[in-house]
Formats: sequence, structure tokens, C-alpha cells
Amino acid sequence: MPLNHPANLRDVGGLALAGGGVTRSGMLYRSDALYPHDEITQAPPDWPPAVVVDLRSEFERDRAGEFPWPPSTRAHHVPLMGEAAPQVLDRPLGDLYLHTLEASGQLIAEVAAIVADAPGPALVQCAAGKDRTGVVIAVILLAIGVEPEQVIADYTATTESMRAVLARMAAGLGWEMPPFDDLPPLLREAPRDAITAVIDVVASGPGGAAGWLASHGMTAADLGRLRAKLTAQPAEGS
Repeated sequence: MPLNHPANLRDVGGLALAGGGVTRSGMLYRSDALYPHDEITQAPPDWPPAVVVDLRSEFERDRAGEFPWPPSTRAHHVPLMGEAAPQVLDRPLGDLYLHTLEASGQLIAEVAAIVADAPGPALVQCAAGKDRTGVVIAVILLAIGVEPEQVIADYTATTESMRAVLARMAAGLGWEMPPFDDLPPLLREAPRDAITAVIDVVASGPGGAAGWLASHGMTAADLGRLRAKLTAQPAEGS
């Protein structure tokens, strides 16, 4: 993967819903951060997105620089838990994710509402597209009825991209990155148990993940728009 192309950019379409149907393709993307000189040579369908939600802190964005989105793309900055930034991961990922849910539930609900209201495809990104993005995408997918095993598979797929993600991050920020295999596993991996901790919390309460979002400020109307935007029911008789 070239260093001037996002390494963890993908569509979350095609995931199975618990009640039948799948998530729509070309409606919700997730990615590591796009840098100013990136070239999207392997763009997903319906690119560029209508809306970008950047979960990085202002410090991270200032240091890395902003990708030059076209005027048709609206960027939203929703800094999600500064301690979730990759350079300060000093605890088990599952614990960090649970802290993010507890401390930033309203912000996660805000991101879900932005995705619901986007006039076209939405992209959610953070530095690596693994931790903050992983939590937000998992909550959104659970809220629209995606099978938990599908949510887990989408999250853990990021592990395959992390060598390139960290190489891009080091190059973009001027870091001297140590050998990949010498880095802590929590930087290199997207383990099943970390996202399972998220699923256990948001899906266990009244109303499941949709109820969790509602309890943190998302309206019923926004939840309805989110489901309509991101899900496709099977054709009759299929």
C-alpha cells in the first residue's frame, strides 16, 4: 500500500442484519486519517463522501494537516476522548473503549445523528481508523440491527491494515517508527475481546444499541433516518 493512500479505508456495506437484509453499500465509510497530500486512487463507490466526521483532537489535526476535501464535502470535527489517541494508549483496549462509552456517549450519539442526516455517503475517521472509529462504527452498526458477529468481523479486519496505517502515520508526522513487531499489541491489533466489551455494554440495556443512543440524546427521528439510510431489506421472495 502506498504511503499517500489511506490504508484502512473501507465501505461497511454488505453486513448482515439480524432481521434479514444487509447494510447498504456506498453510504458509510470508515478510515484512518487522510493527510494533505493523499491521493485516493482506489476510491470506493460514490466518492467523495458528502460528510466527513473527524474524531481526532484539534492538536492531532493541526499536526497532521487537513485533507483538501472538495466544497461538496462538509467536514465535522467531533474530538472523541483525547486519551483514545494512539500515542497514549496505556491500558487494555477493552477498558479504554468502555471509558470512551461512559465519558463520550453524547458525542457518539452526535456522530450517529450526523451520519443519519448526511445528504449522501458519510465517512468516519480518526488517526488509525481503529479505536475511536471502531467504537463509533460498532455502535452505529449495532443500532441499525447488524449481527454482532458481523460487527466483530468488521472491527477485527483492521488488524490486517495496521502495518501500513502506522507507517503512514509515522511518515506523515515525521516519527521514527520502531520495527512493527516491536510495537505494543494494542497499537498493532484490533482484538475481538476489545470490541466485544463494547457490544456487551451497548446491546445489553433496554432497547439495545438504539436505546443506548437514545439515552445519550439521539432522537427517534434520527434513529429512523439512520436505519433507512444504512439498511436494505431483501427483495420479496428472496
